[in-house]
Amino acid sequence: MSIPLSLAAALAVLIAQAPAAPPPAFSAEQARQLRCVAVLAIVAAEQDRRTAAALALPPLARDGARFAQIVGERVVADSGASQDQVRDRILAEVADVQAKATLPLAEAEACVPLMNALAPPPPPADPLRCAAALTLAAEDARRREGMTKPVMDLIAIASAVEDRARAELRAAGRSGAESDRELGLAREAVAAEPARAPYLEDCVELARP
Repeated sequence: MSIPLSLAAALAVLIAQAPAAPPPAFSAEQARQLRCVAVLAIVAAEQDRRTAAALALPPLARDGARFAQIVGERVVADSGASQDQVRDRILAEVADVQAKATLPLAEAEACVPLMNALAPPPPPADPLRCAAALTLAAEDARRREGMTKPVMDLIAIASAVEDRARAELRAAGRSGAESDRELGLAREAVAAEPARAPYLEDCVELARP
């Protein structure tokens, strides 16, 4: 059993260049949340392998990745632990589950309500919110990477979805100025609460003709 790529990517954002330190003392609730990150990652990996028992649970890869990121950031902020220490605790929990050599289905099922409470699924993809999310993602990528080919592609996708959002706003009777305002408010909302942004992969689909 191994962590799927989507969850591995979410865990990777927890890695920091921090000096070695004694293991932190997490609260019981923090420990429970970190254990759930590990358990859900393992079951998500088995779902990706189409393991029948794992498929009895709802799909976990995308929501589990968001849960891992939100929990990691929250535990770092609340516990005073470094990102490295939180990452290491999650990986230790993964190793503990894997050492038992049984799929932790009951434990994962018990973790799903916690995942839904702390990282509820984002709203469905719609052109207005997606234009905001994609524009912010493109701006962030350009700051980090410059105008690379993937960044230019993302900018083009964001522009196409924004055009679609503007067309829908015009059809609803909005003026150009009103459309600008609604798009700006959507960007502010996504920037203020990125965990509530639509999944970007769903938004990309809106750019298709």
